[in-house]
Amino acid sequence: MAESCFVAVSGGVDSAVALHLLKQQGYNVSGITMVCFGSELLPNFAASDAEDAKRLCENMGVPHYLADLKAEFKEKVINDFILAYSRGETPNPCIACNKHLKFGSLVDFATKNGAEKYATGHYVRVVKQGDRQVIARAMDDNKDQTYMLWSLSAQQISNFIAPLGEYTKSQVREIAQGLGLAVANKGDSQDICFIPDGDYRGFLSRVSDLKESKGDFVHTNGKTLGKHNGQSHYTIGQRKGLGIAYSEPLYVIGRDMAENRVILGSNGDLFTTSFLVREANFSALDFPTQDIKCQCKIRYRANAVDCRIIPLENRRLRIETATPVRAVTPGQSAVFYSGDILLGGGIIEN
Repeated sequence: MAESCFVAVSGGVDSAVALHLLKQQGYNVSGITMVCFGSELLPNFAASDAEDAKRLCENMGVPHYLADLKAEFKEKVINDFILAYSRGETPNPCIACNKHLKFGSLVDFATKNGAEKYATGHYVRVVKQGDRQVIARAMDDNKDQTYMLWSLSAQQISNFIAPLGEYTKSQVREIAQGLGLAVANKGDSQDICFIPDGDYRGFLSRVSDLKESKGDFVHTNGKTLGKHNGQSHYTIGQRKGLGIAYSEPLYVIGRDMAENRVILGSNGDLFTTSFLVREANFSALDFPTQDIKCQCKIRYRANAVDCRIIPLENRRLRIETATPVRAVTPGQSAVFYSGDILLGGGIIEN
């Protein structure tokens, strides 16, 4: 009897082709779509993606389930996003969403409805390494999404299937066009799903009690250079929009939340070879008890650099890189690799 596989279907081309490929491979497939937010978060939100997902499943002749995860999304993703900004960090909510919703509550829902396997349209590969399944980089370097899945546990990966890992994006679109799928030329989702207009500050003022006030721009030499417009306007490495005339280009080097100061300096001040991470997780190996050497990425589009991981207490790590890295940003993720294998990662600390 064919294994039951639930496929997370978002209404886009990637999950549509993932559904098709798994059906072709002989799985007993069902589509599952999570409903995450509505009018209380996005006044003009329309559930068109969920409708596209339902229509796709109907056209493919497979069952479709809707999972109402609005409460979980608000608790685990929105609240975490607000908390990070209150700490002066720049969060990546997709990381929390993958851990708690796409591979957490959504998988729980699928399992209760008979799923034996679970699949998504992520561009990653799932490979066997020893006695466990691990995540590896996709064949398409331009679309590789391993960075977004560092927070998954070995258990969450154990029943995971990633059918797009061996395909390029153009091949996926060709498959969709060959099938005559309406979503074949649908654009990729951009930015943060719950802030489609990119107005973080407007969103924060609408859904949180986070209040901001102007404070001082302070140079690394201690000199006050002017006034900033509120902490959430700035992120590490930012150059534009500072409104400060100075003898050399200025960049945001750090944010002092206690004194409501934004620290400015030169490009050279942005480079470091040592930083800390918290909430570290490893899926391809047990949590290290001694130093290990591997590679590290500090942002989604960054190149991996050689590093040493030094374990500390309470799931914290010190990362020492072989070459300097630029604009290490608190709240973002440091993600660890051994070649193509995703080892794990953690949240960069202030």
